[in-house]
Amino acid sequence: MTKGRASRIVLGVTGSIAAYKAAEIARYFMKRGCVVRVVMSEAAEKFISPLTFESITQQPVLRTFWEETQPGAIGHIALADWADAVVVAPASADCIAKAAFGFAESPLLAVLLATKAPVIMAPAMNVNMYEHPQTQENISTLAARGVAFVEPDTGDLACGWKGRGRLAEASEIFFETKRSLGPKDLLGKRVVISTGPTREAIDPVRFISNRSSGKMGVALAKEAYRRGAQVIVVHGPLSMTPRLPRRVSKISVTSAAQMREAVLSQLSLSPDIVIMAAAVADYRPAAPVSEKIKKSTSPSSIELISNADILLEVGEKKGESPRPFLVGFAVETGTPEELVAEVTRKLIRKNADLMVGNLAQDSFDKDTNRVCVVCRSGEYESIETAKKSEVARRIFDAIVKKG
Repeated sequence: MTKGRASRIVLGVTGSIAAYKAAEIARYFMKRGCVVRVVMSEAAEKFISPLTFESITQQPVLRTFWEETQPGAIGHIALADWADAVVVAPASADCIAKAAFGFAESPLLAVLLATKAPVIMAPAMNVNMYEHPQTQENISTLAARGVAFVEPDTGDLACGWKGRGRLAEASEIFFETKRSLGPKDLLGKRVVISTGPTREAIDPVRFISNRSSGKMGVALAKEAYRRGAQVIVVHGPLSMTPRLPRRVSKISVTSAAQMREAVLSQLSLSPDIVIMAAAVADYRPAAPVSEKIKKSTSPSSIELISNADILLEVGEKKGESPRPFLVGFAVETGTPEELVAEVTRKLIRKNADLMVGNLAQDSFDKDTNRVCVVCRSGEYESIETAKKSEVARRIFDAIVKKG
């Protein structure tokens, strides 16, 4: 998350019964390249041992003011300075209240006062405690100071109640931490992204589709969210269940006609950026049937008719306006030189601001991609084979630069 080195995460663990889940949160961040150090409240040790975190992180745990882990350094100050982000998960009602009023009676509270790094809190508590006006006021106070909150999930609680108060999933806490550490160059921007294939029905059990997985569009959505955008994803049937931040709006469609309707409806909301990464079927059966076609009566051919070109239509509606900044995708076969030529032709014809081209053999069914990015000015950049998350970052670098 921090360019050039591993992100340094201070994980604060408080006296909530969800404290045991903090071990998985530490592991989740570490698997994604972060260095994690833990600071615990005294109450947290009633639920989980410091040794658990030391074993997972291979780092000492800060527990008390009086047992400094770094000779010659003031532990909580050193930790506050070291952190790229401070993540409190779980954050108990007591911790949130004391942080709101500036208490410094524990190393964790002192770290929160001393750090200049972004602070992310993930509350976990009884639903009545969470919804109590004082707790909500404390959350609002901290949020006004820049603390990011990951709202708790709704479900069965350890106390026997049902409601909102369950600690959010590790992935959601990670997404919000990445967003807090992101460049903020899309803050306040509305970004619409289409992704995945479409399916065009032949009969109730058969359809025409393609090999698109939708992974590139999902990576673009995560990157836009990391950079501060409000993100809307219009997706066809995906090969996997995408793990996206819950604040990303998701519109599920099946056919090209449904995708067209969904994308055009978003244009009325004045998006700043539209990225057409979906592999929309070019054709559909002229006369799909409502009953399964039997082998004994199967036709020798199926008449196809053209689907609407959604990118072209969006480009026509955009006209000479600078908004939305329109990005198209084109998948081709052939040589890299032929790809650049075809992508340039499509950019002009479809009135896009930027086009991303890739060869089918480099992208389908893979977690990596190799693309060329062509701009309206005629400039183009080749992005060699990399994880789709890295390709997404480079594409948005180009969008921000040109947009």
